Amino acid sequence: MRAHELTAAILAPPLAPIGHGDRQLVRHNLTNAIPAMVENLPLGDQVVVTLAMLRQVARDPAALSRPEEPFAWKPAFVRRSLGLSAMDACINHRFSSPTEAVGPIADQAVSEWSRTGWRTFHWEPWIAALHPAARSAVMAEAATWATTLWSSIDWHRFDSPLRLGGPDDQWACTAARTVRLKGRSELQVPLEATHGGGAESTALVSVAAGIPRTGWETELGFLALVASLRSPSRPVPSRVVGLWPDAGQYRSVDITSGVLTAAGDRVIACIGAVVDARMSMVV
Repeated sequence: MRAHELTAAILAPPLAPIGHGDRQLVRHNLTNAIPAMVENLPLGDQVVVTLAMLRQVARDPAALSRPEEPFAWKPAFVRRSLGLSAMDACINHRFSSPTEAVGPIADQAVSEWSRTGWRTFHWEPWIAALHPAARSAVMAEAATWATTLWSSIDWHRFDSPLRLGGPDDQWACTAARTVRLKGRSELQVPLEATHGGGAESTALVSVAAGIPRTGWETELGFLALVASLRSPSRPVPSRVVGLWPDAGQYRSVDITSGVLTAAGDRVIACIGAVVDARMSMVV
């Protein structure tokens, strides 16, 4: 995978924007289907659909019936937020490489938490308590993750300001039990409008481990779906590009009404699988 090829795929001229009616139709399908699917779940239960859950349902549905492990911090939970902050510091010329940036950024975050109690990343107390050797391992994993992404893209090609990370896109469906869709992308890139009127257009970039598998189109479309539901006054993202650095591969999908509909159908199927698994565990 060459950086200029991936960058060209991200910045390619967008298709004609999706109409408001297409977005509303997908939202209507979701709000009609979801309430009946979750009404028999236990009181207080909720379903949170993420890209990771979509992939899990497709590749290991039996995992839905296993008890969830208690949350515990580990390096994999730190590398994205720390790595993106390191990349942002490089874009702003504070450091020349993510490897140089991760240590000082982590030190600054821990120092700020110690002084004020404010957690910018949430992992500050865990990092602060680590043995120096374990801390070095966390820094190395974040640096490797960030360096791989940093070297995969030709950053000089971007003329407009980029957004690295940021809050997850979220949309909640009104139902007897809460159903929430959460979408996360590593990069949001403004695209030049080509269809008159100067309409805003955006490409999302998502990074994943492993290799792209069957269904990657609807998985990437899910990110555009959640972004479009979260902000109905804003245009639907024109494109989502998936990057699998471990495999040296990327995939790109231009967002059409068909892609949004297929992503919505997959969300409904995912919720059905989750509900079935949870009901099977009810004694």
